[in-house]
Amino acid sequence: MATSGGDPDAKIGVPASIWDVPEYGGRGPRPRHSRAMIAAAAVSLADAEGIDAVTMRRVAAGLGMGTMSLYNYVPSKEHLVQLMIDQVSGEYRYADSPPGRPAADHRAAILDLARQGRDITRRHPWLPRVMQRPPVFGPGALRYVEHFLGLLSGSDLDTGAKMEILGMVNGFAISYGGVQAAQAEERARTGVTEEEQAAAQVTSLVSAAASGRYPQLAEALAGPPPPPRDADEIFDRCILRLIDGALGVPQA
Repeated sequence: MATSGGDPDAKIGVPASIWDVPEYGGRGPRPRHSRAMIAAAAVSLADAEGIDAVTMRRVAAGLGMGTMSLYNYVPSKEHLVQLMIDQVSGEYRYADSPPGRPAADHRAAILDLARQGRDITRRHPWLPRVMQRPPVFGPGALRYVEHFLGLLSGSDLDTGAKMEILGMVNGFAISYGGVQAAQAEERARTGVTEEEQAAAQVTSLVSAAASGRYPQLAEALAGPPPPPRDADEIFDRCILRLIDGALGVPQA
């Protein structure tokens, strides 16, 4: 990203897309590395050591090249992150969605996409943090958008509403997966169990309700406890509520 004329008060523009930059020049030998190779190396580093470990120097060293050589492939760290996001977007697997497929199947297919997004984030806990930046759509992300919109093609929703559903489902899946990944990291660090984590949350809520400062919480906790559900079941119910609410499906 660049500012105009070096003016410190100039606005920083929308981040340029790495896919607007040619991967290979028209002259000379074919480069030894591809963007896919570079993205995979950066993703592996982030998975192992966290996103803060991903620097141009570290990625270049892992690929056996000099840092300045890496800039010949990827102009900036921002572009590298774009490649990383799109690399993990390529982990989605899409079932065929022929025209005329029943709406119930579309509902299940959207749930499947959400589950995949959650699981991708579990594998790549750094993803929620980098997704906070302005979006730049690469081939992997565009394939996701195309498939998701295809699942909504038989609805009466306009384009804006369809994109809102996509954003809600994908955003919730990534957020949920990120929380689960963080909790798993905390368990590994402290040795606490998943049950102990859940019990600590309940204890905190009960204590707050007993203080008298949160009457709505106290009223909710005074009712019959919900049936036990694991985290994945809760996730499914939340996603289906999002889908059904957006599509106007009556709630059970």
